[in-house]
Amino acid sequence: MQKAHLTKTMGKNIKTQLMLSATPLRRLSQATATAAVGFAILAAIGTNPAQAVDLKTFNISGDFAPAPLDGSVGLPVNLANASFNGTYTVDVDQLPASNSFVDLANWTVNLVKDNTVLRTLSNSLAGNTAYIQENILSFSDAGLLTGKNNNLYSLELDFDGNFTGTGSTNNGKFLDNSDLGSVQSSGLIAVTFAKSEPVPEPQTLAGTVVVATIGLSLKRKQKA
Repeated sequence: MQKAHLTKTMGKNIKTQLMLSATPLRRLSQATATAAVGFAILAAIGTNPAQAVDLKTFNISGDFAPAPLDGSVGLPVNLANASFNGTYTVDVDQLPASNSFVDLANWTVNLVKDNTVLRTLSNSLAGNTAYIQENILSFSDAGLLTGKNNNLYSLELDFDGNFTGTGSTNNGKFLDNSDLGSVQSSGLIAVTFAKSEPVPEPQTLAGTVVVATIGLSLKRKQKA
């Protein structure tokens, strides 16, 4: 009986030790997986893991002037009283960009008139560029490059000095320089207002929802 009891007790102890050993192994496995994802992201953006980055995404939006520059034709004319909106991602550790160009990691800007997207500028096509240099935020779409046509659409926004992704401005322009055979579009239209602000992080957004919910609940109780 004592031998059987001893064997049973040893079995329980061994099982307990195995369970305890499995816990740190699972944690190590999770940590390894997290690290692997981090290195994969760094590799995707061509950054050495030793060089830390702080990528943040910003919302960008604004309005165009009531009329384009005299002599403009095509898209600049259509953008009268139109607007733009989109997002861009940048390494904020490199800002402000006083003496260098800081390329945007990801960006899309839609030019909109009467709820219709007239043109989209984005990094989805090779050759397109966007950057921050000093107080200038610029998005450029090279468009089609052929032997006869060199098409360029460029949206440039001039913020206050030491721009780090957040701010507003009344200075900017959309420049169009394109000629697609019989379809000509060229000229310039000013930007009357633009703002750039960080996209709320999930934790911040969740907190906002909770606060709003609590506020609504208290308001209902007060009415009752």
